[in-house]
Amino acid sequence: MKPLQTSLLLALGASLTTSVLADTTGSGLLGKRYVEASAFINDYNNFDDNSYSVGTAINIPLTAHFDAGASLQHSWLEGDEGENFQDLAAYLTAYTTCGDFRPFARASLAYEWWHVSDDPFYQIDLGSEYLVTKRLSLSAQLSWSEFLATDWNGGAFSASGRANYWLTDTIAASAMLGCSEGGNWNYGIGTVFKF
Repeated sequence: MKPLQTSLLLALGASLTTSVLADTTGSGLLGKRYVEASAFINDYNNFDDNSYSVGTAINIPLTAHFDAGASLQHSWLEGDEGENFQDLAAYLTAYTTCGDFRPFARASLAYEWWHVSDDPFYQIDLGSEYLVTKRLSLSAQLSWSEFLATDWNGGAFSASGRANYWLTDTIAASAMLGCSEGGNWNYGIGTVFKF
């Protein structure tokens, strides 16, 4: 089985890392230089086993309205040590400010490798973040992901959300939730370190 939904959800989790504010004094992440560590549980609707993922990401501001970043995730299927795979992604995010909202658009190119095949894929995200307080922000996005390999036709839509809370001026905790076509869900947590 090709873990398309898992890859999509992992890419969402990583891209949500950057779906936040341009204001460096605000509670979001856009416009900030940081690294993140994250963990996910992926709950599939069409079979019994879940999968688990751990990952890291980095975000670097390029200009006032553009960020670039990269992420790496390792995932494994519950009860099957042979079903593990990795995703490496790079992305560019454009965003603007509309009051307390930060609309954004993101393009990601990624590569997945596992024991069956190695395939590139892309993802397009559209969403916005809302600044709730100086420490808390909420974000939501819709995404389209598709493998570029000829042996995997079609892509999938997904939706996701994130809450980000700054515990200190340099450390934040996040909770993520995502759902893709077919009723697959993922649940994640993350820790952000601003530098």
